Amino acid sequence: MRRKKRQVTDLDRIKTVVEECQVVRIAFNGEDYPYIVPVNYGYQWNEEQLVLYIHGATEGEKINRLQADSKVAIEMDHKHALVEGGRKAENYSYAYESVIGFGVAELLEDIEEKRAALHLLMDHAAKGVEFDEIPEGMIKRTEIIKITVNEYTMKEHAPKHMDKPGGE
Repeated sequence: MRRKKRQVTDLDRIKTVVEECQVVRIAFNGEDYPYIVPVNYGYQWNEEQLVLYIHGATEGEKINRLQADSKVAIEMDHKHALVEGGRKAENYSYAYESVIGFGVAELLEDIEEKRAALHLLMDHAAKGVEFDEIPEGMIKRTEIIKITVNEYTMKEHAPKHMDKPGGE
């Protein structure tokens, strides 16, 4: 990371970003170009290991790319805010928090693993709602991609003068 002063290494802060974000962008490899798709997700932590779950159709671009190459990159970000600098362009900036990582994607086959992943996804998307059991037919019609994130970094930019009007 070029700007080490923006790096966040506190695992609790990284976990907070993963919890607060609702969309992860996943980059799949391809022959000519990468393919990036924004998706909702569920997740779990196994100590410092982040595992993401996404759902979708049983065929399509994500599935084709994953079957050709299981390596993926992920990105999630939030707390966006323009940092104003008055009449001086060089005083403007942009605040954010982001997590970027690399991992391996796989399709889940086991019905109970898929059920558990869907529950994690719903728990993250609709916090506090108790859901009925997910019907087996729905689980069979839904593809679940599990991404084991092997490495990740968090970066933030929150200028100290951000709270002052006009960036002064």
